[in-house]
Amino acid sequence: MCIGTSVHADIRVSVQDRSAPDRVAGHLAAGILVDADAVLVPHPSAELLDPSRDLEIVVFPTDLAEHTPVDVLTGWKWSRFALRGQEKQPTAAIAKLAHHATYGAQIGEVDSGELARLTAELDGDLWAALTRLEAVPPGIGEIDPALLARLGEVERAQRVPRRAEHTFDSYEAMTDGFCIFFCFCHPHHPRSKP
Repeated sequence: MCIGTSVHADIRVSVQDRSAPDRVAGHLAAGILVDADAVLVPHPSAELLDPSRDLEIVVFPTDLAEHTPVDVLTGWKWSRFALRGQEKQPTAAIAKLAHHATYGAQIGEVDSGELARLTAELDGDLWAALTRLEAVPPGIGEIDPALLARLGEVERAQRVPRRAEHTFDSYEAMTDGFCIFFCFCHPHHPRSKP
């Protein structure tokens, strides 16, 4: 099921240890948003696959700004993909997300046979195979620690609620002012006299 989303940007996906003190320390692996609710992680580490880890997946644009969406998502299911006899060194893991990401997937279509051939030719290097097939943007597997540090700053700024002050000359004007936000009340429209 491929779902298109409205936000298209150069994004990065970081699989994070939720218990880490910050985004730089928490980064365990880069991933690829392959669908609105799925992340592919080539060559997952043992610590990433440790079932006792409390993981979260952060999807964010490389052009971070205070009001750009940052998705912090949970993987409700993790699937490993390995060759027989190499189960401790899987080629990939896929996280199915509990909610859809805000961003559009950043992977192009590939022929599965060509991907298999090239992955075998590259001794199981799925990142290299996807890059050579131009299925992923260059550099998507590398996340600069400075970008992760900036991500933490942006997330903190986004948690601070925005505030607005509204002043009115009457209660009628005030209720008309806030009723536009709620479906339980309607702005007052004086009845015209016959």
